[in-house]
Amino acid sequence: MIEKPCPPPPKGLAPATDLTLIQHNSLGRWDVFLSLFSSLTEGSPPDMVLLQDPLSSRRFLPGFSGFKSFAPPVTRPRVACYISLNFLRKFTVLPSFPPETEDLMMIDVFTPPGCFGTNSPRFTINNAYARPLPPFPHLVSPESSLLELNHAYLVAGPFNIHNAATDPFRLLSSKEER
Repeated sequence: MIEKPCPPPPKGLAPATDLTLIQHNSLGRWDVFLSLFSSLTEGSPPDMVLLQDPLSSRRFLPGFSGFKSFAPPVTRPRVACYISLNFLRKFTVLPSFPPETEDLMMIDVFTPPGCFGTNSPRFTINNAYARPLPPFPHLVSPESSLLELNHAYLVAGPFNIHNAATDPFRLLSSKEER
C-alpha cells in the first residue's frame, strides 16, 4: 500500500531538539521482543528502538503497532531499527546498510531547520552488533562503527556485553574471556 507523503514540518520550528531512543539486545527471542514492546504501550513511545540480534523469520521482522521496522536485507539480520510513525511524519529518514557487514546499519535523519541546537540539517545513528566472530575479535570494526562525520552522530550497540565490568559477579566462559 502506498501512503501519501507527509507534508514538511512548519517553518520556524527547530525539530530534533530531543530524541528518545531505546537500545536493546533481543537475543533473537520472541518473549524478549514482546516483553520490550509491551513495556512501550504506556506513556509516550520512543522515537526509535535500536535492536541487536532481533527476532526475524525469513528476512521479515515482526511488526508492532505505531512503528516501522528497518533491517539489512539479509536472511538473518543482526541489527534492526523500529522508528515511530510519529517520528517518520516529522523527519526524512534514510536507512543504509554497509555491504561489508550485516551487523551494522545507519539511519540518517534529515531536518532542514537544524538539529540539537545546531544549523546541521542531518544527524546519523549507527546501530552495531559487536559480536565476536572468530578469527576476528569483532565482526564490526571500530573503523566501520566510529566514523568521522561533520554532523551529529550517535553509535549504539552492546559494545561491552562481553566485558567483565558489566556484571562483576558473572562467570565468563573461556571463549568470552578471549
